[in-house]
Amino acid sequence: MNRIEIRETLDRVQILAAEVDAHVPDRPIVTDFRSDLAGLLVVMTCATYETCVKNILYSYAGRHSPLFKVYVENKYEKINSKIEISDLHTYAKTFHSDLGKKFKESLNAKSEKYLLKANKDIKQSYTQLLKWRHSFAHTGARVTTVEEVLQHHSYAKRVLFIFSDSLRDFLA
Repeated sequence: MNRIEIRETLDRVQILAAEVDAHVPDRPIVTDFRSDLAGLLVVMTCATYETCVKNILYSYAGRHSPLFKVYVENKYEKINSKIEISDLHTYAKTFHSDLGKKFKESLNAKSEKYLLKANKDIKQSYTQLLKWRHSFAHTGARVTTVEEVLQHHSYAKRVLFIFSDSLRDFLA
């Protein structure tokens, strides 16, 4: 899965958020409803991340052989939308220890770059979305807003780009 395909998949998050804004503008009378919609948006965001991770893994395997791709599809078909950064590292390491190292080093370097450049921690943004997803999915907690979800998503999605780039560029 290349960056264009990842972007197209992740665009669904912004499209849904725009629909929420268009149909349920931010007003005091609908605060609770918008909070519920933000919860649904964060669940959808994390599920979209799951789709991207699976497709990244499948693409990597498919470049090696069709049979390996089928194996990876079977192995990872049941991963859920709570894919933590440590899980991404484990997936990369499963293919090759150097690949796990490459992903980890690239993520740390680019994370530091965003921290210096934009004062945003992409790893923290990714993790925060997972926490909000868990809170909403399991308790219905209203802990975020549509705007916060979009803000964190704008940085968190970079973790997926780094994961994809690490696998794409790795030749084993």
